[in-house]
Amino acid sequence: MSVYTPLDAPQMTRILAPFGYSLVHYHGASHGIENSTFLIEAKDRQGTPADLVLTVFETLDSNAVRPYLHLLAELARDSQLPVPGPLADDQGHWQITVADKPAVLMPRLPGDHDFAVDEARCGQVGALLARLHQCDPGSLLPLPDERQRLATLSKHLSHLPANQQAPARALLDAWQASPTGRTLIHGDLFRDNLLWQDGHISALLDFYNACLDDPEYDLAVTLNDWCVEPCGKPAPEREQALLSTYQRHGGLFDPGRLKLALAVAALRFWLSRLAGPVANHSEGQGSKDPDEFARIYRWRMKALEPGA
Repeated sequence: MSVYTPLDAPQMTRILAPFGYSLVHYHGASHGIENSTFLIEAKDRQGTPADLVLTVFETLDSNAVRPYLHLLAELARDSQLPVPGPLADDQGHWQITVADKPAVLMPRLPGDHDFAVDEARCGQVGALLARLHQCDPGSLLPLPDERQRLATLSKHLSHLPANQQAPARALLDAWQASPTGRTLIHGDLFRDNLLWQDGHISALLDFYNACLDDPEYDLAVTLNDWCVEPCGKPAPEREQALLSTYQRHGGLFDPGRLKLALAVAALRFWLSRLAGPVANHSEGQGSKDPDEFARIYRWRMKALEPGA
């Protein structure tokens, strides 16, 4: 992920010490746009090598981070989900402070980013989402509301072309007026939030948009990244592979609601990219191209037209 908070080696050494690790090497990761993330090679007190990840939260305060770390700890206990849990320091704390910002240290699960897409990979993603959506959220701390995020992003509708502002407002109003689901969703399952090893998913990352909402919304976010062509047009074979495998593993969704969610999710990420994070001061990829989701949004809105 992009690095907005640079850290030098002495700083990193001090961060690792309370966890019982000594620094060998580290570098900033280049994928993502919201937080500063560092990939670390370290050794524990016995001299055993350890691969770690430090995330410094750029937009969330310590209170906002707390439920996410609790969620990660709960999911990491599930052997069916390859999710890294937060590590505790010598005081038993998951959350630490780095450069006056909340941060967390986690093990780095094996595997690498691989942005290739095909039907087999989309099927694996569908199975993973089905397992996540069947998790019991009853023991979790209250998570932020995606509907509130959408309400905040709606302030940026004025950034859209003038002829698209009214339809976009009507779309958001229709979605916001509908009941909120109670399924645990990832909310950001883009290709850069998975690691792969030997052709299989080895890690599911970045739960900092997770919330309770409709499974159709999570499917829509995922389909809009994994199952579209560069022009924004849906890729039906990949879409079918993801959805059919999702259903075979116990996932349930309403096709009509999914069609609406696909447009809402495309608009959500178009608006968030237009709003722009702290990319002007980052090292790495920074903000992503809004036009990518403008293209996807046009196709998803076309599918909502009568007779489509």
